[in-house]
Amino acid sequence: MADPLTVLTRRRDGVRDDGSRVALVVEGGGSRATYSAGMAAALEDQGFGDCFDAVYGVSAGSLNAAWFTAGMAREAMAPWVDRSVMRETINPRRLVRGGPVVDLAHLVEHVYVDEFPMPFDRVLAGPFHPMATDAATGASVDLRPLLTSPVDVPRALRASSTLPVLAGPPVTLGGRRFVDGGLAEPVAVHTALAAGITHLVVLRTHAAEHVPAEPPGVVDLIVRRWLRRHAPGVLGPWRDRVAEAGRTEAVLDGLGERVRQFRPPADAPAVSRTSTDLGLLGEALEVGYAQVSTIPCPSTD
Repeated sequence: MADPLTVLTRRRDGVRDDGSRVALVVEGGGSRATYSAGMAAALEDQGFGDCFDAVYGVSAGSLNAAWFTAGMAREAMAPWVDRSVMRETINPRRLVRGGPVVDLAHLVEHVYVDEFPMPFDRVLAGPFHPMATDAATGASVDLRPLLTSPVDVPRALRASSTLPVLAGPPVTLGGRRFVDGGLAEPVAVHTALAAGITHLVVLRTHAAEHVPAEPPGVVDLIVRRWLRRHAPGVLGPWRDRVAEAGRTEAVLDGLGERVRQFRPPADAPAVSRTSTDLGLLGEALEVGYAQVSTIPCPSTD
């Protein structure tokens, strides 16, 4: 069976009748998504923008997935290193006043409308699949069936990326309440495979050497208290998230040549979830771009 890059190269060259179904899966991680933003731009620059059957985005990865679906992944790198955008989007001092540390409403309803316009109609028309976690049940949910018009796209982006405590209350879409997609399914491989995807290209925001760990006790206590109040169904996924990360890696490892993962290298700079260091974020964009752009495309001869 051909590997994902071979399938994509054939598609770019006009061959689309091989029976394969290829998905792009974009991991989140707050500001660490600068890595996947650079990777997505490199894929687009290599001509693979319209070669995927589905584009899944989790958490902040859904932002990059939406831009990629719209054919604007390269333009989407700019907001990550724009001082005004980052200062207004991520500000820990707002928490003292009862506001969100991460203001997703400002990002998707102002920045993505007025400063760096995202064509929501093109996102809706493409194979965009934002992932979120159901606040009542804790289930991983593909929000695609709930997107009925372009105005639903920014709300879906917020729903996919609403981190507990940091980003405000759950977001309502289609009569249901959602929080960050990474809580139930950190990498949307299970959903993609269940939908009949045969090949995966996965853009990761952690190096392969990264080992998921439990948060400090006080952080765990604060998050659990928030979940009990706002999203009680997510207490289970929060408790089991490290084990779920291990199960996800096992599934990816078991796919063999059917998956191609791109990751930051072991010596890549550490980017925190709420970093606004423009120099650091710019370096992460460049590293992510290089991880994909330096891979030679296979021959289809």
